[in-house]
Amino acid sequence: MRFPFFKNFGGEKMLYIGVDLGTSAVKLLLMDEMGTIEKIVSKEYPLYFPKPGWSEQNPEDWLAQTLEGIKELTSGCEKDQVAGIGFGGQMHGLEEQEKQAIHAWCSAARRRWRSSCVCWLWGD
Repeated sequence: MRFPFFKNFGGEKMLYIGVDLGTSAVKLLLMDEMGTIEKIVSKEYPLYFPKPGWSEQNPEDWLAQTLEGIKELTSGCEKDQVAGIGFGGQMHGLEEQEKQAIHAWCSAARRRWRSSCVCWLWGD
């Protein structure tokens, strides 16, 4: 017997969204309170290669594809059934922003990743 993640007192099936922001795509899943996967969606976004050995991404692509994926994921359910959402992210990545990204994100796939990001942090 499988046990529910959260007790549902209203009798309506509760749903949960999982979001995995990966290197080349955002993967989303919708599952019920028993852990049964209802739907899976994947939305790709581009990698940019501005110079040889460089690999960058635009954080706005992440947001746009995540929002589009959530719309597709929840298209067949009542929005008030969604009781929670969880996020996971790609390794070696942090983009902290309030309103707008000020530069392209330096991908871990970039060969010069470490030295370039250190320069960005210290403004050199």
